[in-house]
Amino acid sequence: MKRLIMLLTILLPLSAIAQGPTFDSLFKEYSSKDKCTTLNISNAMLQSMNVKIDANYMQVISVENEILIPTFRTQALEALDEFDVIMSVNSDGKTVEIRQGLNKHNIVVDIYLMACSDNECLLMHINGHNLELSNIGSVVNMI
Repeated sequence: MKRLIMLLTILLPLSAIAQGPTFDSLFKEYSSKDKCTTLNISNAMLQSMNVKIDANYMQVISVENEILIPTFRTQALEALDEFDVIMSVNSDGKTVEIRQGLNKHNIVVDIYLMACSDNECLLMHINGHNLELSNIGSVVNMI
């Protein structure tokens, strides 16, 4: 029994290391790469821009480095795997996908929008308390 506990104690931290990327890790990684832009907008800034969404913050990663796009797309899809796809569009080699994250009360607290083409891939994350999907248009038009 002691050996089993010892083995679990050793392997448990390794399972945490083996987890895939998160939005935050992608944001940090791509903030310093060539032809990649990261944007962090606070709630106060969103309100001053008349964006009608109850958000804590919005973060955007834009990758225009054509060599990095396939890797970024794969990493982003892996990071978003746990969130529900609520809309997906594929047209002429361009893809747009919207995913949502719910809290334990089934209230939308995270929205992810990923739009990719051959020469750009954009990933946006909006975090809030009770996000209304009907208000996402005002955020997308801002970008």
